[in-house]
Amino acid sequence: MKKSLLILFAIIFAISLNTQAEDFSAIYNGKTIYYNITSSTYPRTVEVTYRGAYAQSFFDEYSGAISIPDSVLYSGNYYKVTSIGSSAFQYCTSLTSITISNSVTSIGSSAFQYCSGLTSITIPNSVTSIGYQAFTGCSGLTSISIPNSVISIGDNAFQNCSGLTSITIPNSVTSIGSGAFHGCSGLTSITIPNSVTSIGNSAFEDCYRLTSITSKAINPPAVQWNSFSGVSKTIPFYVPCNSIPSYNSAMYWSEFTNKIGVRMPQFITSSICDGSIYTNYGANIDSAGVYTFVNGCDSVILNLIVNPIYNDTILAEICSNETYTLNGFNVNTAGFYTQNLQAIKGCDSIVNLNLIVNPTYNDTILAEICSNETYTLNGFNVNTAGFYTQNLQTIKGCDSVVNLNLIVNPTYLTNHFDTICKGQLYNNYGFNFTSDTSGFYTQNLQTTKGCDSIVNLNLIVNPTPNMPSSLIINQMPNNFEITWQSNGSSYIIYRNNDSLATTTMPIYLDYNVVNGQPYCYKVKAINGDCESEFSNVVCKSYVGLNDISSNNITTKLYPNPTNNKSKLEVDGLKSDADIIVSDLLGRVIKSYKINPTNNELEIDVSSFDKGIYNIRIMNDSINQTKKLIVQ
Repeated sequence: MKKSLLILFAIIFAISLNTQAEDFSAIYNGKTIYYNITSSTYPRTVEVTYRGAYAQSFFDEYSGAISIPDSVLYSGNYYKVTSIGSSAFQYCTSLTSITISNSVTSIGSSAFQYCSGLTSITIPNSVTSIGYQAFTGCSGLTSISIPNSVISIGDNAFQNCSGLTSITIPNSVTSIGSGAFHGCSGLTSITIPNSVTSIGNSAFEDCYRLTSITSKAINPPAVQWNSFSGVSKTIPFYVPCNSIPSYNSAMYWSEFTNKIGVRMPQFITSSICDGSIYTNYGANIDSAGVYTFVNGCDSVILNLIVNPIYNDTILAEICSNETYTLNGFNVNTAGFYTQNLQAIKGCDSIVNLNLIVNPTYNDTILAEICSNETYTLNGFNVNTAGFYTQNLQTIKGCDSVVNLNLIVNPTYLTNHFDTICKGQLYNNYGFNFTSDTSGFYTQNLQTTKGCDSIVNLNLIVNPTPNMPSSLIINQMPNNFEITWQSNGSSYIIYRNNDSLATTTMPIYLDYNVVNGQPYCYKVKAINGDCESEFSNVVCKSYVGLNDISSNNITTKLYPNPTNNKSKLEVDGLKSDADIIVSDLLGRVIKSYKINPTNNELEIDVSSFDKGIYNIRIMNDSINQTKKLIVQ
């Protein structure tokens, strides 16, 4: 019965999403893997995803042992695999192990959620983030090693991994998200590295089998009141011995009563020059190596590097009328010279200079250009055939006489006009470059003379709008009001990764909400064909949705259809009501007020496009929508 309910819940949840299906699939090591293209321009990238329109449409789509390649061939192009997409392996209960290539940098939200059969996973050092609920419910995992490239562990990342008995958190992690290890009842000990500065709500809640905790941080990380709820506060709690008073006075850490001070060594790398002596921490050493110094609770492990003193020889050339003044020298005749200087490591070194003095020359250049070009090399600026003379510098940089015998060849021109978005790679008509500004470019298709085909490109670079910022969700009486900041000409609003609506204003009213249902919103700005990156994602559950009855209130909208004006009459009002006119995408067109005394409203639609519009009447006694047809 529980399994049936779980499947029913998954199907209902899947219907509420409208995630894009896979773009293509490919077989690797005998397994079919599905991909979404995340960048179709060089360098091309993809993310691993699921089959079909919904993540839960096909349970156990992936099974057994899976290996993710670093790149995949599709339609004649290689795409680099850079991420495990959201919900990519969700509910794959028959998945037993997975190996991820070093090209992957992120593991998305719910990527392996409820993969209860997963017993082994290899996370490469390329991964920097583990997303929200990435491994929630992976009860088959017994241990996992997080690579030292990861800096944050997302909320609920390993929640309810009840089989997890050990976890290695690297010194690169600075924050442990809310509920990250909530319900990991198999954990017996944890070590928090000194890099961690914050631990979220319920991060280790109900890890009731913990028999010891070690925190290597000298300053207690910020924790919440329930970060260790359900964990015995009398178990051994190991902290740096000099930090016991700090932990005893720190909020919520003070609840642990069995703190034990231990020596936490400080690792230091230092260097000296060859022949010098290192004297810090009471040392008196002159050779490279690893040394340990102990003073009470203090412990320093020193990695001493001895930098060599160099004896280098520089080969340099000058012209006969110049002086060489680099590296402490000041000489103008050929010869071998010596100077005592400091190397890049600050060590005294000997620099030898082998100086060559070059003479000047008188050369004649035979050159060819096309008829629409100007010859500008070697100090010349000419565009007609002829014989010219210029006083220039030779390849050795010395003053010389250069003669130019110039030949002008005919050309053929082709002109193109095109547009791209700022930062986009342009690779048409033989061009291959990225530009942030509009400009004029020329491409020579080389023939015998190099002039038979010249392609001119007048490229217009359209601005890419700023990524929307300051995304805010405000709960209104019967809707969510979403606002943001950006410079786009229009915006696409996404709800739960579903494209919800398009608007030209940085505000959107979402009336299609259900009481208690969580919603996650993000926004993308549009300027013509140019799109910004997604804004940050903001999630919120609607609480207290009013169920407003419109008893004893009557409404009339006429004429309907209309192409000019329509009148709205509302009888039975006891207080003012808001009248909101919006299109079918939810974009607000106009808004009015109506009251019990003046209960008639004229709505002018003469400037509206033809179509269907929503007229919403709303206060604490009525929440009614009427359809108005504009012809």
